[in-house]
Amino acid sequence: MSYVSGIALAIVTLLASTLSALSQTASWPTKAVHWTNTAAPGSSGDIMARIVADRLAAMWGQPIIHDNRPGAAGNLAAQAAARSEPDGYHFFFAVASTLAVNPYTFASLPFDAERDFVPVVMIGFSPFMFAVNPAVPVNTMADLIALAKKQPGKLSYATSGIDILNVPYRGSPFAANDTIAGRTEVYIDSVPAMSAHIGGDKLRVIAVTSKTRLAGYDSIPTVAETVPGFSPSGWFALVAPTGTPPAVLARVNKDVNTVLALQEVKDLLKRYAVFNGGGSLEEVQAFMRAERTAWGDAVRGAGIKPE
Repeated sequence: MSYVSGIALAIVTLLASTLSALSQTASWPTKAVHWTNTAAPGSSGDIMARIVADRLAAMWGQPIIHDNRPGAAGNLAAQAAARSEPDGYHFFFAVASTLAVNPYTFASLPFDAERDFVPVVMIGFSPFMFAVNPAVPVNTMADLIALAKKQPGKLSYATSGIDILNVPYRGSPFAANDTIAGRTEVYIDSVPAMSAHIGGDKLRVIAVTSKTRLAGYDSIPTVAETVPGFSPSGWFALVAPTGTPPAVLARVNKDVNTVLALQEVKDLLKRYAVFNGGGSLEEVQAFMRAERTAWGDAVRGAGIKPE
């Protein structure tokens, strides 16, 4: 066989392979799709996944099977997802702590967050809110920072970069009640936990950690308005095992964006304080890289040793 004939045969073979892959993707999915989740059945993380998955299943004409594997800070689910077949039928409903924080706080993991997964689409961001007991003489985040610097170590609760005393609690109601009672001065929690206190006279909500003000909570300033660039939030994202066909990744990204644009879905996710999901493959992949870098720097800066 001549050199030219060999090249021609290679081109034809590559073309045939490409057309075959496109044909398979065009008919995808032809069977059930599997989603691994760190959340327990019936929990908020499970419900959020199903809000999106149920509508995708209706679009695709195929069921989405949920494999809930709570425990070990999400590492059990991540391990199972990382070992699943990269065939376009396995995905991981991931959270920030598992893929962005755990790599720096665990001495060893049964998966590699960067190597084993390819980001597909953001489901949404879940920010936190700051509140204070009304007796604390602050109305803004700037006031709180100034008071904390003036009285280092005297204000009680936890936040990043301000010298105050951490008092951990077993759950939101306990933390809120002690701040209301004045046993602690500052309360930091998720938007759903804080929402019951917004506008009331028992706690003064002063800031939210989202990048921009949240729809429905427009009167609450962002921390970033006082501390530019400060916007740590929890997040949820759909990722796939590395090696998943790119055409499938593009299809899932497009379809999830379609679902997230539905007003009913926006309203349902808002109940769980999940906002602003969606975006392109390139955007979610860049975001994940930035998150790993940011959390790695934060953990090392705080002197936290992996265990």
